[in-house]
Amino acid sequence: MPSPLIHFRAAAWPVFALVALLAASLLPVEPVYAQDYKLGALEIGHPWARPSTARTGAAYLTVRNGGTGEDALLRVETSAAEKAEIHEMKMEGTIMRMRAVERLALPAGETVSLAPGGLHIMLIGLKGPLKDGESLPLRLVFEKAGTIEVSAAIQMPGARATDTAKPAGGMDHMPGMDMH
Repeated sequence: MPSPLIHFRAAAWPVFALVALLAASLLPVEPVYAQDYKLGALEIGHPWARPSTARTGAAYLTVRNGGTGEDALLRVETSAAEKAEIHEMKMEGTIMRMRAVERLALPAGETVSLAPGGLHIMLIGLKGPLKDGESLPLRLVFEKAGTIEVSAAIQMPGARATDTAKPAGGMDHMPGMDMH
């Protein structure tokens, strides 16, 4: 005959599992802003922008070209700024230079990341602040795949040792930054 203690544990297991599940659902969860888009062989991953109260801002995303031929991002448009440009950042000696890119190649079978500190979408002449929790409309124009409208989540980047808790704002205030 099984002991009453073992019988109690076996009968109580579903109740404990339910209580644990309910308790876990009450834990704070970071909102999910990631959204992916597909245009032909191109997969656009997690478009996002930093909050900004300056006249400039930046947006980021990834583009995976799952096709067999190269494509290219030709331009980005948005109603939230006077213009949007694809930019690259490069160190030249001790100076970080930022320059517009006319055509961003997307090689077949590869992923190109537009991320802080590298390639990015520069938003020039913002018509209003980019507020955390809101979204930014972007229109991506590709050489072969065509055009797609995406929504970029406005959010702070993931916390890292070098990040601060303040919105990044524009980049024109950074020492050593030469924007051409």
